[in-house]
Formats: sequence, C-alpha cells, structure tokens
Amino acid sequence: MAELTIFTASRTLQGKEVRQKFDSTFADLYHHLDMGFTPINFILPWFPLPANRKRDHANHVLTQTYVDIINSRRESTAKGEEIDRDMIWNLMSCRYKNGTKIPDHEIAHMMIALLMAGQHSSSSTGSWIMLRLASRPDVMEQLYQEQLHILGAKAMLDPPTHEDIRGLHLNSLVVKETLRLHAPIHSIMRAVKSPLQITTRGTSGAPKIYNIPTSHTLLSAPGVTANSREHFSNPTAWDPHRWQTIISTEGAETIDYGYGLVTKGATSPYLPFGAGRHRCIGEQFAYLQLGTITALMVREFHFGKITVLPRTDYSSLFSRPMQPTVVEWRRRNKEI
Repeated sequence: MAELTIFTASRTLQGKEVRQKFDSTFADLYHHLDMGFTPINFILPWFPLPANRKRDHANHVLTQTYVDIINSRRESTAKGEEIDRDMIWNLMSCRYKNGTKIPDHEIAHMMIALLMAGQHSSSSTGSWIMLRLASRPDVMEQLYQEQLHILGAKAMLDPPTHEDIRGLHLNSLVVKETLRLHAPIHSIMRAVKSPLQITTRGTSGAPKIYNIPTSHTLLSAPGVTANSREHFSNPTAWDPHRWQTIISTEGAETIDYGYGLVTKGATSPYLPFGAGRHRCIGEQFAYLQLGTITALMVREFHFGKITVLPRTDYSSLFSRPMQPTVVEWRRRNKEI
C-alpha cells in the first residue's frame, strides 16, 4: 500500500516525469524518512542511530532525484522544448521577496514534503480499508454491485474517471467509516490566542465553567469523539451504512482557506482531517485517492475472510507490543 500511494501521489501531484523516476525503492526511502520523526530525533537529530543514517541517506537520494529533474528541465527549456507546467515548474520560476531565486535543493525538499505530508496517512488508511473489506465480504460485494449498477459492466472495463469515483456513494462511505475508526491523526493542538470561557456539564449535571488563558494550548483527540456512544450507535463496529442516516453536525456554512471549500464548523465529532484554518489541505485529494484505490481493488480482487483484526495502536512499537500482536494476528488468520 505504501508503494501504491507514493506512486499515485507522485503521478497526480507532481507529474509524469517524477513518477517515471520512482520505483519500489522510493517507497522504502520515504519510510526511512518517516522513521526519522520520533522523539529522540527531535532532541538529538545528529545522534548516530541506524535510523538516522537511513534517514540522511534517503534525504540525499530523494533530493538528488529532484535536482536532476530540475536540471533536465532547464536543459529542455534552453532547447525550446515544451515542459509540463506543474508544481516544480512553478517553483523554478519563483523568487523570495528579496529577489533571490529559490535554490534547487529547497525546491527538492518542498517536493519531498509534499509527498510525505499525506503518504503515510493514506497508506495506513488504505491498509485499514483492505483489512476491513476482508473482514466483511458482504460489503465488498455491495461495492462491486454498486459499480455495476452505476457505471455498467462495459464502463468497468475502462479506468474510472473522476466523475465515476464521485458517483460511487457507498465507496466513499467505506473510506469515511474507516477514517472514523482508524484516523491517522490521534491529536490536534491549537494555541489559545485570546481568552476562552467554556461551559460544560459535570458528572452531577451542574454547569461547569473553564476559563482558559492565552498561556495554554488546547488538545483535541478526534478518535475519542469518533468512538463515543454519545455520537455513534455501536461505535466500535465498522459499518459504512451508518453514514446514510447520520446528519452532519459540522453545519452547512463553508469556507475556502485556499485549497477548496470545506465546512467551517469544528463541532462535529468526526474530524479526521482537523478543523479550522489549519485543516489538512490534502483532504479532498485523500478522499479521491483512497476512493479510487478502493474501487479498483473491488473490481480486481476477492479477499480471504479475516476473522480477527489488529487494533489501532498510536503508541511506540518500542514501548509495548501491538494488541493483539502482529504474530498472534497472523497466527489467527493463517489464510493471509
């Protein structure tokens, strides 16, 4: 899944030329970069750990790959050849406010960050979708029948279009329900910019007032409300059909922060992409990418029945094993 998401993201976000440079080893390189985001790396980024050596090597290889693409484009431009007008092309022509051109290595690092920003989130979510579908063959069959009904058997012989994916309602609900139970983001923090007064009800039912000063930082855990009986019936069950009857509490008011219209409210118990001005800018792309992957997997494969699924574990694998452990999970699902 990591390879699949990095390949599709590189092709759609950065163009054909970048995708042609990528092979299976690049998914491993991005994984090595990802492993550099641990607490010890922020405290001792220079420490000669094996993970840090892999991180630095991955950074060097990926940076050089993009620099080579930039140099190749300059040569093509000098020859008068037509090049793709994409993100790299745009940054190559950009300057800082003082007139300085953006250095090639900085453009490369921006491109690495662009792919890295959502690659691991989409990869993990895509994996959870496949596991959930393998545990519910009935839902997988419903997804297949939905494509037959909406697109037709003939259309399913061709690659799906953007409009095709948007028209698959249950397909999108599978992505939405998986994000509810397995949101890749476990906490969202916001600095308090002006004093806040929040009124809640305590265990006795009496109102309780909190005065929050600007010296504080608020933390929200979307996984808590998304798994709460207060908001979802039978919250631990994976049921895409639940969204057919749920009325969104985000509100109808929308706002565009520069990357498309999103709901303005933050009162919904379902916030896998955060809320407000710093809401994930890749939300719409993530839904499209995951929806496309799900639709094509349903077309091409039947999954063996999984009876036991591992649980989402946000803790470090170095601190305690997953529950149940991967070894136990594989033992109890011998058909995998």
